[in-house]
Amino acid sequence: MSDTPQNDEPINEEVNEVVETNDSVPHSEGGEQVPVESEVQVDEVEVAKQKANDAFNKQYGQLKQSERDNEAQAKKIAEFEQAERERQAAQVGNIPPRPDAFDDNADELNDIRDKAIEAQAVFNNNQANYLQQQQHSQQQAAQAQQQAQAKLEQDFLATARGTGAKDDEITSVVNTLVQTGLSGDLGSAILSDPDGYFIAKHLAANPMEAHNINAMNPILAGAKYAELKVKANALKPKTSSTPAPATILQGNGVDPEAGKYTHIKGAKFE
Repeated sequence: MSDTPQNDEPINEEVNEVVETNDSVPHSEGGEQVPVESEVQVDEVEVAKQKANDAFNKQYGQLKQSERDNEAQAKKIAEFEQAERERQAAQVGNIPPRPDAFDDNADELNDIRDKAIEAQAVFNNNQANYLQQQQHSQQQAAQAQQQAQAKLEQDFLATARGTGAKDDEITSVVNTLVQTGLSGDLGSAILSDPDGYFIAKHLAANPMEAHNINAMNPILAGAKYAELKVKANALKPKTSSTPAPATILQGNGVDPEAGKYTHIKGAKFE
């Protein structure tokens, strides 16, 4: 056999693999990847919406809690007064019968009966005055509510007109919302909001959304209202910051008398 190596013997070759590197991801000095700026950017609109939502919910919650406290206190007072009136009515309701003239204590019994009749008359008079006061208070409350509602509507109309909207447009928007059943606290909030017309305009264009928000509980309605304010901003007229062109041109190349006398050409002076 020959000592010459055969060609079919395996030969170990060193393979150099090329490792691709991604230079698009920045690294810190320690070799750690640094987040790309676009990945950590926060949606400013969502942040603003969340802040408005939180502020509205807090304000709305405080208002509702105050209303619940006042209602509970008023109910407690009303229940006490009603119980006291019932006690007095029961006390004065039983008039003793007229005693027999031959009873030894007839005079004393007549005196007790007369006092009971007098107490009943006083109670009936007080009860009539109370009912009259209650009716008057209810009328005043209803009148105050009507006046407050009228002022809200007047302020809303003035604000809407201030946006450049015509009266027929405003009327159409309001009528559409009325047809969706929008009312109560949500309706008052829209009327008193500086952007109320644009909120109403958005809901008028989306009546199903108006119907849904009107059926929500106060917490969900508050969150939805914050979204409505963001949508309302998109309906506001865009104002341009470009200054108006100058009406008077000055400079060496401009005749200050040009155009001043439009009928002087061809005139003859002797």
